[in-house]
Amino acid sequence: MSSVAPLADPAIGAASAAVAGRVMAFLDCFAGVFTLLSLTAVVACGLAATDRLVLTPRLRVALQSVHRASAVAALGFLATHITVKVAERHAAPQTAVAPFTGGAGLAVSLGTIAADLLVLITATGVLRGRFAGSRRPWLWRALHATAYACWPVSLAHGLTAGRKAHPWVLWGYGLFAALVALALLVRALSYLGRRRNLSRRRRGAKAYRPAAVHPAALAALSERSARPAAPVTAARRTAPLAGSTGQPRHAARAVRGPLHLARPGSGE
Repeated sequence: MSSVAPLADPAIGAASAAVAGRVMAFLDCFAGVFTLLSLTAVVACGLAATDRLVLTPRLRVALQSVHRASAVAALGFLATHITVKVAERHAAPQTAVAPFTGGAGLAVSLGTIAADLLVLITATGVLRGRFAGSRRPWLWRALHATAYACWPVSLAHGLTAGRKAHPWVLWGYGLFAALVALALLVRALSYLGRRRNLSRRRRGAKAYRPAAVHPAALAALSERSARPAAPVTAARRTAPLAGSTGQPRHAARAVRGPLHLARPGSGE
């Protein structure tokens, strides 16, 4: 057994090196693609979750969950993509943080800008509650909306920095871009519609105003309220009405003749 182990060690080492090389080659080729696909899902689900015309509240909550999960996946694939590129010396370590450093060109620097924006988007998503409780809640929307800039920048990085893409990849990128543009258009139109309805309600509230009151009428009302009320004496309260005998009104009526009941069928 001791003579077989030395012979097996080089074979195991070579097999492990071959597997590691294949894994690194796979990650070098597809880690960036998975990052872009996850970012596309982040943007698409984030746009779809804002719809209030077609989707029910339960579906919107489900899309928000997919939106957050896609953001976490995009961060994981991004970290893997950067680690592989730095390990294979395709990019300098400082290039992963600051664009246009370490001799990086425009294509690689676009990827750095997209990576920084993705980290900013994820951080604002985690700290959403802090922004909502602050005095400037609009700041969260402004920072989180940088995803609309991160996605096309990462798309340009993938098309220019990597190897030449196949035609079906270009068609896929174009389809995703068209879907995102359509979702953005629908969201913009719905936002403009809500603003228009709100402005109409405000105009209607301003148009409804009470009629103007003349000063003379106000003066007359104030004079009437200032006059003292006439005192009611006890004799006036207890005095009977003129012509009344102290009996109820229905008792004062005289009965002129005897009452008789009509027979059925007599026609009376």
